[in-house]
Amino acid sequence: MVNLFILCEKNTQQANPFAKALLGRVNRNSDGFYEGTWRGNNVIIGYLGGHLYEQFQPGDYSSSWSAREAKPQDLVKAQPLIPKEWKIKEKKGKVGKQTIHELLMKVKKWGNQAQEIYLATDPDREGTLLGQEVLRELGLMDKVTKRVYVNDMAESQIRKSFERPQGIENDYLLYQAGLERQRVDWLGGIASFALIKSENMLKGRKQKGTGSIGRVKSGVAIFIHQVNEKIDNWDENARENNKYGIVMKTSDGLILKSERQAPRESQAENWVKKHEQVTQAMVKTKDSLRQVNAPMFFQLSDIQAWAKQNKIQKNIMPFLNNLALKGYITYPRTAINVISKSFRDENLVPNAENVKGLLKLNIELPNKTTFDKPWINNTKVKNAGHTANVYGDNVPTEAALQGLEPEEQQLYRIISLRSLGPMMPKGVDKVREYLSLIDDMPFKASRSAIDKKGWRAITELIKSQKKEIGETVFLDGGLKEITFEVERIKRHPPVRITRANLPKLMEKYGLGTPATQENIIKEMIEYGQIKFNGKYFEVTEVGKMLVFNQPLYTFESTKELGKMLLDIQGLGESDQPIPSGTAVNLLASEIKKWKEELLPKLPENMSFFDAYEQKEKVSMTTPKGKEIKFNQEFFGHKFSKEECEQLLDGKEITFKGNNGKPVVGSLKRQKYKGKSFWGFMPNWDKEKYEKAKGIKD
Repeated sequence: MVNLFILCEKNTQQANPFAKALLGRVNRNSDGFYEGTWRGNNVIIGYLGGHLYEQFQPGDYSSSWSAREAKPQDLVKAQPLIPKEWKIKEKKGKVGKQTIHELLMKVKKWGNQAQEIYLATDPDREGTLLGQEVLRELGLMDKVTKRVYVNDMAESQIRKSFERPQGIENDYLLYQAGLERQRVDWLGGIASFALIKSENMLKGRKQKGTGSIGRVKSGVAIFIHQVNEKIDNWDENARENNKYGIVMKTSDGLILKSERQAPRESQAENWVKKHEQVTQAMVKTKDSLRQVNAPMFFQLSDIQAWAKQNKIQKNIMPFLNNLALKGYITYPRTAINVISKSFRDENLVPNAENVKGLLKLNIELPNKTTFDKPWINNTKVKNAGHTANVYGDNVPTEAALQGLEPEEQQLYRIISLRSLGPMMPKGVDKVREYLSLIDDMPFKASRSAIDKKGWRAITELIKSQKKEIGETVFLDGGLKEITFEVERIKRHPPVRITRANLPKLMEKYGLGTPATQENIIKEMIEYGQIKFNGKYFEVTEVGKMLVFNQPLYTFESTKELGKMLLDIQGLGESDQPIPSGTAVNLLASEIKKWKEELLPKLPENMSFFDAYEQKEKVSMTTPKGKEIKFNQEFFGHKFSKEECEQLLDGKEITFKGNNGKPVVGSLKRQKYKGKSFWGFMPNWDKEKYEKAKGIKD
């Protein structure tokens, strides 16, 4: 008998450490779930793998909402598309080696057998949503008695969290806020497809991707466009882009700068003219030691930026996920760059020497007490539910490390170095400050030299070792011969948006999640909405449709949505939680305004999709004497007679598609809308490819 079924979000990063902490061992049953005894209860710990359900497509609700079946005018008139009952369905795909359906059936099986269920997914909005949507769809919600918020993955803190579970009712507002976010994105991004598609069609644009609209993609396009516009139209001589200060130069080479600046050059020049008779000044010195902290731990956007700067052009998420699945690093999708003291003591410190040896580092690791702020901040961790990206409990052998992909080796090394840095002594610099006062105008300068390198002994953690110990010459203070000059202090335009800084900027402005940002950028490039010109990103003519052709998404509306979600959770500025549906209704009213402006412009004969061209079919006889017909063209390639014969013989063929990349596949029996036909099938979907019936079958 199963007394308790615990459902968490991830396998390696949650279920496995939960089993170690609660059950004292890691035993897995035939379904791959963890089993054991905790507090006299027979326990099964199961896991999910992110969102396993997705929203219905508009056409799933009604053919009148389908962009392929409904007339554009009718589809526009139907806006805003708000279902009477919102529905979700299983996603297609896999979690590890099992299909999503197989995993869901395992959750249902053990949930049904258990006397009660604890929900222990991530303690945030999305973790709550993905956990509850599974339990509700599988009919298990009535068995859920407790919600466990695990904010700290140290074993002692995992046990403490499970010993103090909360009532499941505490999750209600989080769940409602998660639903609201999901439905707002659906309504604006998918259901309003017809509106932006119509706008583009009116301008003669039918390119693939012009109809893609959403809060994140629109926000990225707007941001890139605005930054480039600002830079391209930057006036370096404009008054608001300049200030003017005064420089004091001494005869022995010191340069002190005024602490105050003037908005006009004439004001600074008048000050210099007024004091042109001042040729000497007393310069005082103040010596001190300055501690230099190691950089904070990695969050996902930091790793993505580092990868681009170090010429890793591939999508790094598969590499990070593989490292995490092996236990070599912690959960890689986190947007947090802090750890708790408990995690430090129980996870990082015990493995530090092994990691140091693996990386062949000759550095000093004194003790755990070198950890302090800004690395340790329990308040942030409590609100986040994740810890930073650091090395994991499973330290690979040298052979195992060498067996990884080159990119994985690079990523493991830099993440580990960034984890070890705070365990080293802090850097110490000698600093001398120079101070002088002319009338009421203070002048300052400073020089510094490395006294102790500390964590900076790991040169990979700093961009460049600008100074060496003892290199800087410190000048004495005293009475100095001086001169004054006016200094123009320019305000610089924003930096261009590059592959390295875009993920970080998306995170700053709330555009996507750390786990989705890299894929969003990739999709926008594939859709032709943005392009990289070799130096920085630009918005294409197609992408400008996201900037100018839709009124729904602006930075202001994105911020407003974030505030509303907090208000629904009861964490915002409102005295009481606002009702769910508020954000959906607000967006719906904006869609309605857009629709009413657009409808009069639409011609009666407009259609979103051209009729499919009838491709040339070839009729041939198989070696077994069966006559079949199939399209002679696929992906821009027309099969030669020899290729047709190979296909009829059940062989795989390879050719270049219209994107220049190789396509591998064979002739298979397929189905579309209930009709069976023979046709070329590429092996892009391995599972579907292997299951489809071929000629030889």
